[in-house]
Amino acid sequence: MIELHIHLEGSIRPQTLLELALEQGAYLPTYDVKALEHYMRVPNQCEDLSEYLKRFDLAFTVLQEKKAIRRAMYELVTDLDRQGVLYAEIRMTPQYHTLRGLSQSQVVEAALSGMGRGIEEGERIRANLILCTVRGADEKDNFATIVETIQHLRRGVAGIDLVGDEEKYPTDMYLGQFKLLNQEGIPFCVHAGEKTGPYSIRLAIKNGALRIGHGLHAIDDPDLVELIKERHIAMEMCPMSNLHTGVVKDIKEHPIKKYYDAGVRVVIGTDDMIVCNTTLKKEYQLLADTFGWTKDDFKKMNEYAIDAAFLPSMEKERLRYLLEETYNG
Repeated sequence: MIELHIHLEGSIRPQTLLELALEQGAYLPTYDVKALEHYMRVPNQCEDLSEYLKRFDLAFTVLQEKKAIRRAMYELVTDLDRQGVLYAEIRMTPQYHTLRGLSQSQVVEAALSGMGRGIEEGERIRANLILCTVRGADEKDNFATIVETIQHLRRGVAGIDLVGDEEKYPTDMYLGQFKLLNQEGIPFCVHAGEKTGPYSIRLAIKNGALRIGHGLHAIDDPDLVELIKERHIAMEMCPMSNLHTGVVKDIKEHPIKKYYDAGVRVVIGTDDMIVCNTTLKKEYQLLADTFGWTKDDFKKMNEYAIDAAFLPSMEKERLRYLLEETYNG
């Protein structure tokens, strides 16, 4: 399996969160691990996206030290390896980990160290980071993230993503950022069309985005769907997350099947493994139960994911071999 859309901050183990909080003297709403696990997870359907994002506050409370970041990243890579993930691009937002004095550079180095150890001790997994800039953040903080991406590109960092509230901070506010990324040759994806309409997605694609996170509302514009197909844009779909945030009310209404049937390059991600109480296998099972998809369908989506990964061609060939072995072995 290939995982291209997962956030570190939404995937920290509850036990780890508890232990780090106790080490650091950090406040938690409960110090019972079972109750904490329940607290970290979103209800079946949030009132709005902000309710969903509150679940990240606990992780940000403790992930402000290099040791903690290394551990959380190492454990996430280990968990993904045990689940059978062959390759992951793990998103993190460096500027959110600088609240107690770390620089973004120190944050990224700590994450890369934990990731490297997880890969070294893992069975087959390989991984890279996707660093996130944030809609509405201070311009200098976003620029610092871009600088870190440039410095570590193809050395543990694969690309960049733009995340955050696209209703308050529309995509057209970030055209300058996209221009810089294109000039520097940095592959990037954009969270777009999760709550807003097709315009946000179209703008991101027209300005160089190679993948779209969520992108639920492209389906409202048939011409945009054709553009996505023409440009081989990968649509990173996270069904469980979409149900939790309430942007999709019923899994049967999710546009993922319409995209897939239309020939769009659909790839499946977990978004936030702990917050959403999910894994790739759970996501696959939900979609199989809902749409009748088979092993061949999921293999095809994994092939799309390999094509869309921010990797050199030789690495992609290696993954294709391992994927074939996994499905036909």
